[in-house]
Amino acid sequence: MKFIIDAFGGDSPKEIIKGAVLALENADIGLVLTGDKTELNSELAKYSFDKSRIEIIHAPQMVTNDDVPTSVITDKPESSLVTAFKSLKERNDIDALISAGNTGAVLACGIFILGRIPGIKRPALASLLPAINGKTVCLIDSGANIDCDPLYLTQFALMGASFMQGVYNIEKPKIALMSVGSEDKKGNKLTKETFEILRKMPVNFIGNMEARETLSGDYDVVVCDGFIGNVVLKGIEGTAKIVMKLLGGNLTKNLPKDTDPSFIKKSFNETLSLMDFNSNGGAPLLGINKLVLKVHGTANSDTIKNAVVQVSKMVKGKVVEKIKKIESFILEQKLQFVSRI
Repeated sequence: MKFIIDAFGGDSPKEIIKGAVLALENADIGLVLTGDKTELNSELAKYSFDKSRIEIIHAPQMVTNDDVPTSVITDKPESSLVTAFKSLKERNDIDALISAGNTGAVLACGIFILGRIPGIKRPALASLLPAINGKTVCLIDSGANIDCDPLYLTQFALMGASFMQGVYNIEKPKIALMSVGSEDKKGNKLTKETFEILRKMPVNFIGNMEARETLSGDYDVVVCDGFIGNVVLKGIEGTAKIVMKLLGGNLTKNLPKDTDPSFIKKSFNETLSLMDFNSNGGAPLLGINKLVLKVHGTANSDTIKNAVVQVSKMVKGKVVEKIKKIESFILEQKLQFVSRI
């Protein structure tokens, strides 16, 4: 397998380059790095690795968070991000792309350079979260589509299920719809209409769920629009950090005299690692013609190393091929969606 990495897309290109080198130690892959050739070679010279396994594509421009996402393709055609997407599209030997760049720009490049899978209305970000029972939860959409309609959410559910089948080998993923209550009639106009569609489909739709159940492990796929999904995702991250900090302080304060406090630090580090985006890689952008993994802008070398492992599983699980079957699946069921769709 060969993956292309947007080496200058995150806050720390040096960390991304280091992560690429580390990834070579743990996986039988080849990598392509896009960015300023001089700077890439200078940074790579610090490490010892098989030079034949890393290719460099010169891309002197950089996309920042201040750039307008829909304009980067025309305004910065030689940026590391746009160059990476164009290479992914044009080259059959590259299987996937990893970027820590501007989320909006990644989405724009995915749609306008790679293109959507026929029949898929909107690509969606699928964040993968650790459940309390050791399972993984797919939260889709977690920020790509702020405004949605019932067809979008229905397709998010199917894409999420396809992902969990391909990567985690779950035969019938349990799908839930994020709402303000678990009762069938709860929710706004969007969730109520989506609920009626999903409950008629031959999928393992469990029904509505509340945000507090996201990490319960009772569901494999949690469906929502990108606005709600992003709020839920960041709410979980923030709450976890605050709770751990408060608990750590209280445990230390109330620890019996002469007790070694090192076990507290060890236990907390193990727990935090489960919630740390650096340990989990990134969020795949589902619904486009090739695999794209969006990692956090503050990604470090561990993030990139783990992202390579993650995207390897996606390639082996044939995620894109499974999603390409969704539209025909919908047509076969001859469902009548709401008239405005």
